[in-house]
Amino acid sequence: METSIDPLTKEEFVKTRENQRFANAVNRIAYHNRKANSLRKKLMVINRPLLKNNQILMECLGRRSFKTFHKEFLKGKGFLFGVFTHYQEHEEKPQPTIYDFIIVNVGNDQIKVINSKTRTND
Repeated sequence: METSIDPLTKEEFVKTRENQRFANAVNRIAYHNRKANSLRKKLMVINRPLLKNNQILMECLGRRSFKTFHKEFLKGKGFLFGVFTHYQEHEEKPQPTIYDFIIVNVGNDQIKVINSKTRTND
């Protein structure tokens, strides 16, 4: 019988299957939970501000497809302009986007927020 070392506990065990990596299911689940939790903690540095920005935009827009806000109004709500998920084309220009919300600087500290899921030809 072949033996192996459990990645979680570092204990030696006898394999009952050729592809077995862990001594038991409890160790396997704990190992992968720790690994996923570690990744979640690393990603929260970016995800927390993104989720907060998304929540602010959902509250401010409601069911509208777009609305213009003063930059200071959004800052007062806690919006952070330095984080976004990707760029999306709007009027033939790439614009910063937070999930479904396109952020367009229209000048004079005015920010147009467009919900890309509900927009039509505006």
